[in-house]
Amino acid sequence: DPLSDFDTVAAEVALTHHENWDGTGYPGWIDPATREPLRTDENGRAKKRKGEEIPIWGRIVAIADVFDALISKRVYKEPWGEEKVLEEIHAMSGTKFDPEFVTLFFEVLPRIKDIRARYPELD
Repeated sequence: DPLSDFDTVAAEVALTHHENWDGTGYPGWIDPATREPLRTDENGRAKKRKGEEIPIWGRIVAIADVFDALISKRVYKEPWGEEKVLEEIHAMSGTKFDPEFVTLFFEVLPRIKDIRARYPELD
């Protein structure tokens, strides 16, 4: 059963949004269809990706995931204030996040705020 384009992107996001711009993070070069490492290190573990090796959807969702996790209440933590969240995202530019996408995130932030205001029950 071949994967649809949506399935492929969804798998790519799930497998890459914890990879970091600087090469830290996980899981690395994984085939979305088989979930097997495509490239391995000398120990047989999935080799890590960095920078533009990380698929675009993973780089975008990484920022959205951290923003939502920090600004939202969780069972294990209270929400962070907006200023602190934005400082943290800015601080992770170039290490955890693609710096170009961090710039774009801040450009669209007013739209993100509008959407959050429209759906306060999701906070």
